[in-house]
Amino acid sequence: MLRSIRKNMKALSITLWLVIASFIATIFLVYGMQSGGPGLGRNLGGAATVNGESIPRPEFQRAYRERVQALQRIYGDQWKDDLVSKLGIRHQVLNGLITSRLLLQAAERYGLTVSREELAAAVMQEPLFTEEGKFSPLRYRRLLEANRLTPEQYEETIRRDLLRRKLATLIQGSAKVSEAEAWGTFRTAKEKVRVAYVSLPRSEENKTRLEDLHARASQKGTLRKKLLQNSGLELKRSKPFAFGEAVVDPLDSRGFHLAILRLKEREISPVVEGGKSYFLIQLLDREAATREAFEKEKEAWTQQRLSEKQLRIWSMWVQELVRRAQIEIAEGLT
Repeated sequence: MLRSIRKNMKALSITLWLVIASFIATIFLVYGMQSGGPGLGRNLGGAATVNGESIPRPEFQRAYRERVQALQRIYGDQWKDDLVSKLGIRHQVLNGLITSRLLLQAAERYGLTVSREELAAAVMQEPLFTEEGKFSPLRYRRLLEANRLTPEQYEETIRRDLLRRKLATLIQGSAKVSEAEAWGTFRTAKEKVRVAYVSLPRSEENKTRLEDLHARASQKGTLRKKLLQNSGLELKRSKPFAFGEAVVDPLDSRGFHLAILRLKEREISPVVEGGKSYFLIQLLDREAATREAFEKEKEAWTQQRLSEKQLRIWSMWVQELVRRAQIEIAEGLT
């Protein structure tokens, strides 16, 4: 309901908040729902308590009902009632309410507030409430009434969102990115390499085969088809690719790419262990990224690196917030 009204609201970053929400939900599943420690399954008056603050059952029930209705609209004729349990909707909703309480409590401890002017500006800047480019009080009231909301309820939700954004900005404020960091990120992403490699499924026998091949290839200083004659192994040569591009099976990709980053031109790797396979890799050549190209895109790559650092700082901070919290969950909701 409220989500449909506010789907176009400006935020820090839609992608960033989706990642944060996913991360927070995972934390609660680990720390809150599956720990088996004290505070779970209590006979509480509300749905849960967070550091002594109660989450009323009607609030949980309303949020739960809205989430189910939203999913029913998305799934349409494919909706089945058992999706509620399969998707863990009850946990998702409760996690969201607990998260909201924790962040608002933290904002209060830091002395963060939202002025009447800030709140009014946020409401009046919402595109859904404008007509001919101007805020329309009549349209505002009608849209809220259509969604069974009072202005006080809606504005309280806006106030809480503004507080959470201020809190995120405060916590992430320590993140800084040097030019060297931005250049490193750019260089890793833009550098192109060509490699020759052989691979075998993971087994001790195949690992030994590649270790023997590595010893022979290192003596000759190259990994060539001639060396593989009568071995039953296929030598593959890649086209130029950048770090992270799909070259091998996704389960093998991380180990494969990290090994290449460590190689010098013409150097042959030791046996590389992937998720499914073992590899022997020779770096044929490396097309380095240029400083000239970096200078043209420096601002964008600096911002990308900054966003990554901000997300990491925020994630670690939220994890610690959850670890220290006193959370009690009512019976039937765990």
